[in-house]
This record gives sequence, structure tokens and C-alpha cells, in this order.
Amino acid sequence: MRFTDKVAIITGAGNGIGLGIAHAFAAEGAQVVIADISAAAGARAVTEIEAAGGRAFSAPTDVGNEEQVAAMTATVLAEFGRIDILINNAGVVVHKLLVDLELDAWQRQLDVQLTGPFLTIKHVGRHLMARAASGQPGGKIVNISSVSAMMGRVKGGAHCAAKGGLTMLTKVAAMELAAYGVTVNAVAPGLIDVPSQRAEENISTAYKTRYLQEVPLGHMGETTDIAEMVLFLCSDAARWITGQLYLVDGGLMAGHYSFQGNHDFTLLGGHAGAQGMTP
Repeated sequence: MRFTDKVAIITGAGNGIGLGIAHAFAAEGAQVVIADISAAAGARAVTEIEAAGGRAFSAPTDVGNEEQVAAMTATVLAEFGRIDILINNAGVVVHKLLVDLELDAWQRQLDVQLTGPFLTIKHVGRHLMARAASGQPGGKIVNISSVSAMMGRVKGGAHCAAKGGLTMLTKVAAMELAAYGVTVNAVAPGLIDVPSQRAEENISTAYKTRYLQEVPLGHMGETTDIAEMVLFLCSDAARWITGQLYLVDGGLMAGHYSFQGNHDFTLLGGHAGAQGMTP
């Protein structure tokens, strides 16, 4: 029970990796705040966690909207009086070539996956700084990144750009908040077995099969694999770790900077015949 009575905000925790992280914190005694854009998903997550014996609170939030982030932070402080942990997990992905990607789709991915973490760090960070100034312990921030922060991916331009930027945001936040006892780190998952991934229409079975051929451990990850790393980084055992990006990818990046070889668009449901592409 490493997090008894700690208050942990997890964005995008209505499903997938975020929900797995929320369950993990609740199981170790934390009061979990589900900050998901969907009120219905947040309510389902609260029901699940409470049914398992945990404590959860839903605070519907669009992390790309500063007014909503500020309101969510104020609501949590009014409800619980403190924030100890912030997990920036919310994400959205659109699989399109850059030449086909609409500006609003590009912007939405950056709003959620890069601007969102900036906004939550800004508003929650102010509380953590004030708390430290009053002599209370510092806090923990973990950003959920991706292996796409380190390698380009066809039809993943906005996603890669956002996650690459998140790495540098993590480093800068770690430097700026260190004096207040706050650590800031990032976790980069590989392919994780979640419902949204299984239902993904734009990533074919052939793509997943090819991907797993490049994963030394030979299988997709589980949400618990990511949650365990997040729990460690938020624990006292990681008190001297900050500004780092941790890969949790089954070994994918150990020997590869790209698993796509000659960029076969057909594996991504794309088209063949472009210059340099496999027909």
C-alpha cells in the first residue's frame, strides 16, 4: 500500500492504459481522480474501481482546454485538499499520411498529447510548488509517451511529433520543478493490448504480426506492464530519478529504430505503388 491516502490524477483514465493505471493506484491505497473527456467513461471507471474496493472520483476534462484543466484542478483541491500525483495519459491518434492529414486532426492530436500535459503540469505544478514552499513533501508527475517519441512511423506524423515534444517537455518540467521536490518522468509503451487497439481499423492484422516479429519478447504488452513502471516512478524508491524516459516495449527499441523496413504502406491499410514503396 505505497500510496495510502495519496491523491492521484490520471488523465484519459476512462479506458485502456489509463484505466489500468487507475486500478493499480487504487489497489495500493490512492484516491484516484479519473480526468477523462467522457463523463460516461469516467463514471464506468469509478464503478469498476469502487467494486474492486478502491476509491475513485470522476472529473470530466478535456485536457486540451485550459479552462477545463484549471477547473478540474480546483475541483480536486476543493474535494480532497491536495494533489500528490499527476499522470498525463490522455491520447488520441489518427492514422493518415501527412499529405492527407487535415489541420484540425493534426491540431487535436497536439492539443491532447502535448498541450494537455503542458496545461496539467502548469496548473497542478503550481499547487505542488506552493505545497513544497509550506514544507510539505513534493509530488510526482509521469507522462505517458510512446516508442513513437524515438522513431518515425508512417501515418503517425502528428502522434510522433507530439510524443517527441513530450519527451522534451518532461525534461524541462523536471528541471523547473526539481527545487520543489517534484520529480517528472515519462514512460514510453510499445504496442499494448487494450480494447481500442484490438478494435483499431487502420492498423491491420498484418501490421501487428510484422510488429511482433521485431519484439524480442514476442508478444504485446498489458496495461499492468505500464502501470507497474508508473507505480515505481511515483514511489519513494524513485526519489532520485527525474527527467527520464523509460521504454516499456518488450525490447522493441533494443535493436531497432524502425520495424517497418522499406515502409510498406499496405501493412497500414494504405496504398502501394508510390516511389520507393513495396508493391
